[in-house]
Amino acid sequence: MQINLSGKVLVEPRDYRSFCFRGEGRANFVISARHRLTGVRIVWRFAKARKSGLLTVKARSEMVNSYMERIVAPLFYEQYLVDMNIVEFDTIDVHQLAKIPSLPANQKIERFEDLFDLPDEYSFLPLNTFQRVHGAVIVTNPKRMTSLQMLDATQLPMTVADGRHSSTITVEIKPKQGFFQNHRNANVPHCNNCILQIEKSCGQSHFSQMYDFCPMDLFSGNYSRMHKAIHSLFLVPHRNLRIFIDGNQVHSDEKPLEKEIFSETLFPRNEATSDDLISALCFALSGNQSKKKFHIRNSSVLGQILQAQKVDEIGIVEAHSIYDRMDPHTKSTLLDKSSLTRAGLEAILAPKSSENEDLQKLRKYFLAATMKDCSIMISLRLLHSCPIPRRDVIRLPNGRIFAYAIKIVDLDPKTAKNLINSHARFMSGVKIIRLDQESNENERKFKPCV
Repeated sequence: MQINLSGKVLVEPRDYRSFCFRGEGRANFVISARHRLTGVRIVWRFAKARKSGLLTVKARSEMVNSYMERIVAPLFYEQYLVDMNIVEFDTIDVHQLAKIPSLPANQKIERFEDLFDLPDEYSFLPLNTFQRVHGAVIVTNPKRMTSLQMLDATQLPMTVADGRHSSTITVEIKPKQGFFQNHRNANVPHCNNCILQIEKSCGQSHFSQMYDFCPMDLFSGNYSRMHKAIHSLFLVPHRNLRIFIDGNQVHSDEKPLEKEIFSETLFPRNEATSDDLISALCFALSGNQSKKKFHIRNSSVLGQILQAQKVDEIGIVEAHSIYDRMDPHTKSTLLDKSSLTRAGLEAILAPKSSENEDLQKLRKYFLAATMKDCSIMISLRLLHSCPIPRRDVIRLPNGRIFAYAIKIVDLDPKTAKNLINSHARFMSGVKIIRLDQESNENERKFKPCV
């Protein structure tokens, strides 16, 4: 392990094995690898440029890490957060690692040197990047690039075991906004997520793929509604759910499992069913141990996320209206992903002040937007027995037992750019719903959320 002058670890990819692609968000590529000596599987998050879709050499790691430490971490219990470190790579090594997103899902590259055999065209970080400056042509790639390194959340360690080697099933869920907001001049009986989903489905001619998932059900605190919400994602995951077995993706929007083989894929020895898994998820996410007095507990992962989301008091329509009347300088500062970190959590959540009330409302909106777009990683393992009651063990009414661990990921800062893009889609969705409401009752396609 090498440490440079700035104190960052310089990663040597040759010390790792079994490289694979974990996923792609709007802002990141996520690549996983297992350390050759420790056996610990980690992920590296490399920043992505939205316009080109390629890796970007612009360092964002320090900005995201600072946002996590100063703004996000105080809002959640430590057990739900993933420890992260800023590390550095030689850019030429990142060029090779950036070939991995071009490979099929779950394909493992055993040795780093094997990447050299793949065509350079596979890489999402081209090295032949040039720029003309004052008549001279220079290479714009820096010698080093930073990344965020953290534990691979598809294989969360669990402290409980019963002597057998059961697979670890990890479910990634994007819970979305868990409370209903009324919007001035845009009141429809649908939650934010469903409005945006309707716009997306209709706009892309995929209405046949419209799912039944509604965050109002997931956050309802009602066991049956929660079960229905998760079951609907199992059937049609869209981009809100992925399932991994021992780190290998087996179910996603890109490659969904046929429902006829769902249970046997998850539990090949027929020791449990997909319905058992959904029940365990309901208990784990809500913080309950039984159906008796079932509700979303404040200490649960959904309870924590919901409290953080409710920092937003105005909603997307009012937020856009406030932003629209801001002066150009303030608008510019709100396009900067570091603006909330510079303001500080104490100032964002401070009692209202008439002088900066609108700015404070927007800052709260952007903070809550992070919580409305995060992901929850829940790893579960079926146990034969567990004689001692534990908080990280769920006992289903039918006697089946699951150990579990939970982390919240994808807690990236949001800016006015997210607001502008989402508002346009939101209003388009509202228009589609209003047109639907004008049709005959028997012909309406979109059932209300409330």
